[in-house]
Amino acid sequence: MPDLQNQIEDLRRKLHDLPEDADPAVINELEREARALLTDAKNTPYESAAQALFAEVARASGPTSSVSTTIRGLLRRARIRIEIAGDDDDIDEAIDILAEALALDPQNEDVIEMLDNAAQSNPQAAQRVNDLFNRYNVTRGSASQSTAFSISLEEEEPTNPSAPPRDAGLLRDVSRTTGSMSPVSYPTSSGYPAPERELRGEKPPGGRRTPGQGPIYVGSDIDETLSELTQAYYAGDYQLVVDLANRVLNQQPGNATALEYRQKAEDSIIRGVVPDHRIPFDARVSYNRANSLVRAGNYDEAERLYREARDIAERSGILSWKDAEQALLDIQDLALARELLNEGDRLMASDNWADAMRKYEGALRVVPNDPQAEERIEKVRRIQQDAESASVQLTTLGGSLSEQAAQLQNVLSVLARLRQLLPNSQRLAQLSSEANNRLNGIKTQLNDQAQAALTRANSATTLDDRLTMTSEALALLEQGVKLDPGDSAMSQMLLDARAASSDMQRAKQVIERAAALIAQNFDNDLVQARSMLSSLMDYAQDSRYRAVVGDLLTRYLERAITAVEEGDVEEAEALIQSTREEPFNILGRRAEVARVENSIRALRQRSRLRLWGIIGGSLLIIALVVIGKRGTWEPIVFPPPTDTPTATHTPSETPTPSDTPTPSDTPTATYTPTATFTPSDTPTATYTPTDTHTPTDTPLPTETFTPTATPEYLCQVVNISGENRIVRSQPTVNSARVGELPPGRLANVLEVRRNDQGELWYFLVFEIDGIQENGWTRANNVTEAQGSCPTV
Repeated sequence: MPDLQNQIEDLRRKLHDLPEDADPAVINELEREARALLTDAKNTPYESAAQALFAEVARASGPTSSVSTTIRGLLRRARIRIEIAGDDDDIDEAIDILAEALALDPQNEDVIEMLDNAAQSNPQAAQRVNDLFNRYNVTRGSASQSTAFSISLEEEEPTNPSAPPRDAGLLRDVSRTTGSMSPVSYPTSSGYPAPERELRGEKPPGGRRTPGQGPIYVGSDIDETLSELTQAYYAGDYQLVVDLANRVLNQQPGNATALEYRQKAEDSIIRGVVPDHRIPFDARVSYNRANSLVRAGNYDEAERLYREARDIAERSGILSWKDAEQALLDIQDLALARELLNEGDRLMASDNWADAMRKYEGALRVVPNDPQAEERIEKVRRIQQDAESASVQLTTLGGSLSEQAAQLQNVLSVLARLRQLLPNSQRLAQLSSEANNRLNGIKTQLNDQAQAALTRANSATTLDDRLTMTSEALALLEQGVKLDPGDSAMSQMLLDARAASSDMQRAKQVIERAAALIAQNFDNDLVQARSMLSSLMDYAQDSRYRAVVGDLLTRYLERAITAVEEGDVEEAEALIQSTREEPFNILGRRAEVARVENSIRALRQRSRLRLWGIIGGSLLIIALVVIGKRGTWEPIVFPPPTDTPTATHTPSETPTPSDTPTPSDTPTATYTPTATFTPSDTPTATYTPTDTHTPTDTPLPTETFTPTATPEYLCQVVNISGENRIVRSQPTVNSARVGELPPGRLANVLEVRRNDQGELWYFLVFEIDGIQENGWTRANNVTEAQGSCPTV
């Protein structure tokens, strides 16, 4: 403890022995020693004395000049540049800033030390620093030999003007003591003994008391002095407050009012606080205008006004206006932050995201909670994360083609969002190009696989296999069209695949429906099932289809056998004829059909023999009847000759060739040559031919020929559409439906007509199952097969 007291007294003696024009380096050294003593005296009876000594040393260093304030701002800017150094440009910028500070104070140790640290970055920086030292005649001393200092923004001055400096807190809580110390310690001012010595009756160093000091007592001028002290404090004359407080404490060391005001006055002196009423009006106007310009973002003009306000205050006797000095530091920080933001934007435009992040973070450290810096930092982080994620997904694509396509689409969407933030980024453009190339490759693979699936579907035999492969191709094509909606070829393939899949689904349903109708075994149901199966000839290789057609053939053969047993040859032949048509022709020649045909053939032979027997018997009976009635019909067929001569005079009634066949009774010998005409008029001269003419007028032979006559057709047409064509009662689409022309069926055209709408219609005659049907159908429903149909 005595050693600590001696050190404090020695340091105070050195401080008092300093000349007025003392070297600032010496004062800085004393300040370091005072700081060390203050640390050692912590929680000791000498803590208050160490605090008072440190405050006296701080005052001895003098108020902060404008040059020192400028140097401190330059040092701060250079320190930030060196700390966020992303490339050599930042080091060069820091050296330029330090060169400006070195021009203001060539012997500033902090500037020299920071230049030495910048010189360690690269050989070019070291050469520049050596040139600066040679230009300003700087000799490298302890600063050049010291280790590289630690750059930390947290050690800088606070940016809040109302906050006390780092050392201001050392003057507070001066009455604190350790728990083991019972006496109360009081703060003191420089040049005065600690008041607790008087309270405890201690002697000052040297063994003598200062005259006029003694135990606590109340003087007559204490109240007046305290009143003057209070007025001086509120008037802003803090040095007078310290003097008055020391005067009161000499007479009354424990006066709480004097101790409190002296502590606050010393704190204000160290902090450089100046009351507003002492600031000149012009300085205050410039200061307020500068504040407005800072809010508007015009930092250069604001800095000029801050300097103008500080100069006006200095000319008025205010050597240290902390508000203006701190505002200058803040405006320099804001300008530096804006410069860093601009550099970060330039680096972002050149895709140097890591260095841009360092610039933005440096700006945020210069101006904490800066919304622009925070926004840019968040933007860079999001861009880096999304770009890295997209790059990783591009290099690790896996799974099926659909999964890879989905991953690439996700990558493209992320890159599109990023390119909205950075539209001129070459890096993002390269990633997008790579993703598009891979997506085009996947689209090509999808197209090839879809075509292969469709080829396998066309060559498949079963309907289920064709449907499965078509569905697979359909899924691939849908994915491909989703990737590139503008591909017309793939879109057409997709439409065709959808149509084929729908047709297969319908065919499957039709086969099942036909099977159900065949199972019911009704005639109408069998006809409907046959019509349904005939429309599905494209699926003739399907096993299910062939099985259903086989069941239908079995039903037809059963009915044909029944017809043969009943002797109905026509029905049996109609059923057998149906088995030779669609859809039964896919089954080929069946033994069952041959057996039924043999049975029909034998039945027809028996019927033919029976018919010939009937015809022969009928002819024999007719012959016997004719022979028996010979006397009756022979005179009619072969009339006997007549001797009547008058019959030859009949034509002589006409004396001249005339059209009048009137008989004349005047015989003329000159008409003899005309008697040769008599044989031709023989039937009219006698009545016998009239009787024999009766059987010739019988229309029976003509009437019996009418049903067997086949009407002549204009041409022949056939249905090649693959589906039934509707036959109507009249040549209009609104007329009744009388039948259907099956596919492949030949029909005769008996009449051609155009209706009121100008449509060409054919009147058809055709047979279905031995039944003749006729009706009208439009000309575009059929195709000419034989002959050329006329056009009306």
